[in-house]
Amino acid sequence: MAMASIRWWNVGVVVVWFSLLGLPMAGHWLSSPPPAQAENRRLAPAVSWPASLAEAKGLPAAVQAWLHDHFGFRHELLVAHNRLNHVVFGSFTSGELAPGKDGYLFLGSKGLAHHNTLRILCGADAVPVAVIHGQLRRLLAVSRAAAPVAQLLLVPDKSRLKPEKLPPWLQDECAGFAPPVQALLAGIRQDPGMDGRVFYPFDVMREADRVRPVYHPWNLHWDHQGAQPVADWLAQTRWSLPRRMEVPLVEALQSFDLQQFAPGLSHWHTTQVPAYDNGNMLVCRNSPECFPELAEEAAALFQVARFRSASQLPPEQRRPRLVILGDSFGEAIAEPLAPYFAEVWYLSMNHLPRLSPAQKRRLRHVAFDLFQPDVLLHVYSEQSIFSGRKGYFRDVTALLDPVNPPPTCTRCSPR
Repeated sequence: MAMASIRWWNVGVVVVWFSLLGLPMAGHWLSSPPPAQAENRRLAPAVSWPASLAEAKGLPAAVQAWLHDHFGFRHELLVAHNRLNHVVFGSFTSGELAPGKDGYLFLGSKGLAHHNTLRILCGADAVPVAVIHGQLRRLLAVSRAAAPVAQLLLVPDKSRLKPEKLPPWLQDECAGFAPPVQALLAGIRQDPGMDGRVFYPFDVMREADRVRPVYHPWNLHWDHQGAQPVADWLAQTRWSLPRRMEVPLVEALQSFDLQQFAPGLSHWHTTQVPAYDNGNMLVCRNSPECFPELAEEAAALFQVARFRSASQLPPEQRRPRLVILGDSFGEAIAEPLAPYFAEVWYLSMNHLPRLSPAQKRRLRHVAFDLFQPDVLLHVYSEQSIFSGRKGYFRDVTALLDPVNPPPTCTRCSPR
């Protein structure tokens, strides 16, 4: 009897042991996949059978990468770790996030392994300002052929607007240094081809921030509320445009904007958003359906938006038109600029390398040769200007280069 009990006990232990071994695999197949870009990166792809000797040599590393990114309950464990770390220690597991004073949060490294972009923006780490000046000069030079008015909006970083909210250690490291934007703007003022075509609305944003936050404490971007004062300043004082329609603003509760850096954490704030209650404007965001003329290209760019009148306007009222090219900061200002224009297109350049050469030529052909905007506005954050990835502005400049002839587009027709 005792031997039988021991035997069944051993069987039970073996069953439980193998069940536990199989639990991660069961979790992988049965649990829902994490949201796209939940960690601000692409997870390792599924492993396929090698088709060459080179692929066979890389198979062990590919399998290891896939297992590392896709083991069972990985996302749930990551969420629990982030929450526990923040609740107990008040910190973030992501190196990109830098906690500041009074509950403020800053974007710290922007994916750069050995550099802190906040040190770059305050001047503690040197950047080649002359090289950046040359990149922007070339960008604006080729932009002249794309639109009658071609300008650049350099959006001040949150750390520049709220330096007193930076962590004390960073304030100490930045003390005594001059931000590189000062040298860049000084050079631009001495450049006849750029003076008056580059805007850095620091004073406008600082004045607006005294009334309502331009950057919410946990937000890493500006939102509609933050971009509205700059949009009004641009349209009214730089372009002398009247507002074509009034769009009421309402209070809304929103979550902080870069949860992919901290999966599982949530933080809410109240902000002002537009209320299109009278149906006078068509709004489309982040969908290929926004641009049937450019469905494939819009899908690859991902961050796109289109704003236009809901009614069919007579030809004399279908202008002015605006195209915004830029990083993610361009999306927030596109909407408050829309009431000043007959139509506004926003096309993010963050994923421009995803497009094939033919798609890039078609994008330029439709967005500029056919749409024929009156204003081309480049919108880039201070972080993108001074610590953007290598080749970023080279790719955007090449997109606009009129030397590259556009292909014949059979799917497109002039508006």
